[in-house]
Amino acid sequence: MTADKPLARFLVRGSALLILLLVFWWFLLLNPLLFLLRDSAEIFGTLILGDDSRQFVTETPSGDWSFRVPLEVVAPRLPQQSGPLQIHSIDFDIARSDVNAFTFSLPVFWAIVLAAPGIRRSLRPLIFGTILVAILEIVLLLIFVEISARNAAAQLAPQSGWTKWFLHFGEYLVVNVIPYAAPFPIALSVHRELRSQFCRWGEGTPIPGGRRPGLQSGAARNGRPRSKKQRRRDMGPARQS
Repeated sequence: MTADKPLARFLVRGSALLILLLVFWWFLLLNPLLFLLRDSAEIFGTLILGDDSRQFVTETPSGDWSFRVPLEVVAPRLPQQSGPLQIHSIDFDIARSDVNAFTFSLPVFWAIVLAAPGIRRSLRPLIFGTILVAILEIVLLLIFVEISARNAAAQLAPQSGWTKWFLHFGEYLVVNVIPYAAPFPIALSVHRELRSQFCRWGEGTPIPGGRRPGLQSGAARNGRPRSKKQRRRDMGPARQS
């Protein structure tokens, strides 16, 4: 298939760019991206969850992130208490290594777009796609924080089995699936030429009529229709064999 060579070149370029950009991301971009992610989480967390931005997320001396999420929880009454305990917010920490996953999608997206043919035609999709990936990472972080807060609240107030399963499945998607899979559909949605190229690679280049070129006669190769006598002469040796 003629589409194999462009596809192979795209995969080789994409793999090389992914390795290069991941190294660049780990050593140079990770800290600035985490800084921007934390500030964005403070702003959007305040707007969505209604908490004070200065208290929503802070960085601990060890580099972990400490969150305070507004959540109404009624804990069962303890023996030394006169009634149920009313909780208005949940405080918990998230390790820095877990937060790193919410910046991983950017270098993957950059590698996919830059591997496409024509670097000039990829600049606009690169900018728009970067904005979309960044918004997605902020949303995923906020969802992960909400799920973590509800998991922490479950230790105080028991939850149903379906609620536990839904929270566990949602955490699996937010942490282990979407950050790694999302760059591919986003790249195809913002890069029209890359999308059309993928469609051509998927269709391949079928041979017209399903014939192998080597089995065509000289008359057919020259574009002239064969006569009935010529067809009998071509088929004669096959009948004898």
